[in-house]
Amino acid sequence: MEIEQNIFFDEFKNKLISLENSLIDAKSGNTESDNINEIFRAIHTIKGTADLLGMFEVVSLTHKAEDVLQFIRDGKFTLDDKLCNLLIDLKNFISVLVDNVSQGIFDDDSSENIFIEFDKEFTRYVNIAQNNQNKSEDMKTIIVIDDAALTRYMIKKIATDEGYNVLTSDNTEDGWRKIKSHKVDLLFCDFSLPNDNSSELVEMLKIDYATKNIPIVMLLSKNTQNISKLGKSFGAKAWLGKPIEGNQLKLILKKILVKN
Repeated sequence: MEIEQNIFFDEFKNKLISLENSLIDAKSGNTESDNINEIFRAIHTIKGTADLLGMFEVVSLTHKAEDVLQFIRDGKFTLDDKLCNLLIDLKNFISVLVDNVSQGIFDDDSSENIFIEFDKEFTRYVNIAQNNQNKSEDMKTIIVIDDAALTRYMIKKIATDEGYNVLTSDNTEDGWRKIKSHKVDLLFCDFSLPNDNSSELVEMLKIDYATKNIPIVMLLSKNTQNISKLGKSFGAKAWLGKPIEGNQLKLILKKILVKN
């Protein structure tokens, strides 16, 4: 029995280390969907293990942290340094609690106030996300699917400045999940090279009643051949060359979205 408990604690501590590494990556600028998903999975595993060990306050806090991370995955707000620091502080706090429990120390009155403060902070983030969601309901929503970080950044920055809500993804699988969980008004998707994933995404869009009318803008390299033929084959409304030109992007947004 003691050996089994030790295995639980070792796995718990390993997952806490994994969480910390992913958060450090995020603080260094890696806020891509893969890393966000890894943070979410780590928190989810920690919650489950805490439940098995009877650490129910930790279960409650990690559940709130999951809610916040889900809002980030859905594009409601970003994982900034302040939130990274909060999650790292949570990880450090849980590490201390795990060490205590492994030594048979379950009651620690000094932890109660810390639990309350973490709960307040995560609740505040949830409220911010919900408020942002209410505000964004009146905004047109764009999604940008491209594996080039600079392309995603440029379109998001310009479109956000123009008053649009912008989701981004570096792959079509994650992009499809976001399209299905949001009311998307316009899709920018990379067609620079023969791209079976982009083609499959378009096919899924066209056969799904809820997404079949989403306008598509192809993201292409400037030397792409047969643009008109390519556009017709995918039912695209327009194309945008890379690197992104701000005036061209604004013109496309105005022509496709302002009239809708």
